[in-house]
Amino acid sequence: MTITTATVKARPLARTIAVMGTVVAWEEMPVGAEVGGLAITEVLVEEGDEVKRGQVLARLNDSVLRAQLAQHEANIAAARATLTEAQANLRRAEDLLPKGHISGQTADARRAAAGTAAAQLTVAQAARDETLAKLNQTRITSPDDGYISARSAVIGQIVSSGTELFRVVRDSRLELDAQIPETTLASLSPGLTVQVSADGLPVTSGTIRSIAPSVDTRSRLGLAHIALPPKAGFRPGMFAQASIALEQGTALLVPSSAVVYRDGVSGVFVMSKNQEVSFRPVATGDRVGAFVEVSKGVAAGDEVALKGAGFLEDGDKVTLSREPERAELPLAQTEARPK
Repeated sequence: MTITTATVKARPLARTIAVMGTVVAWEEMPVGAEVGGLAITEVLVEEGDEVKRGQVLARLNDSVLRAQLAQHEANIAAARATLTEAQANLRRAEDLLPKGHISGQTADARRAAAGTAAAQLTVAQAARDETLAKLNQTRITSPDDGYISARSAVIGQIVSSGTELFRVVRDSRLELDAQIPETTLASLSPGLTVQVSADGLPVTSGTIRSIAPSVDTRSRLGLAHIALPPKAGFRPGMFAQASIALEQGTALLVPSSAVVYRDGVSGVFVMSKNQEVSFRPVATGDRVGAFVEVSKGVAAGDEVALKGAGFLEDGDKVTLSREPERAELPLAQTEARPK
């Protein structure tokens, strides 16, 4: 039988890992009401809107709080007037006491009255500040830059303290939570480049932000958090695929057509110097185009059968047909020529 062969050579091989996962928000912030019992009077944003830190998202009914604030301001004015009078009476008492025109008991009473007036002013100011804080809380604001991912606020809704009204994706940053087999986690590190794709979207580049420190005990999968570029069209909840480029290494590659199966075992036929072929079981790895990686069973420099390999048996004598090597093939290869 006339066959063609290829010389096994060690070649640089850029390894990639294909993974999949779900697009999630890098950090999603719930925004709720801090004050309860008030109705929503205005909603200023919709889902998907970009927002800035401190931007008003909604307003609550503040009429009662404004009335209370006016009342507290009046109480402060009255307490301040009482304090001014009490301090004036105390100064007169301190002037008259050395002259014996008033008793020490009267002077002590005026000191107590001045202290009480000062305390009442402090209480009135504290009440005013509390109401002012509640009034500020009627303005629901964004805690940071980002965009609105969810909105449950409705005009007329009476909110309770802690009620969630919006969710904001912080800094509009999304990432892919990719599931990684535990055997592959050790080869990954933050900063590696990732090509991410999803249905209907162009392939875009991301980077591994971090790798989860634990592995799921049932699925034996870990998580790699892959940062996605802004405004790439991804949305939280989408399914996406990623190809992670690892460091380039060296591997033995043989054409896929050289790999045959005998009794369920994959192998190649290696030609000896006396033009006799022998079957060698091999361990295959990644596929690169029309070539496959062989990690065990052959060595660099071995001549493996190509065309005609499927018809060979261990120990067959063969005739080798050679032609000039084709430049586009990454391995030395000869073409078949009829005998």
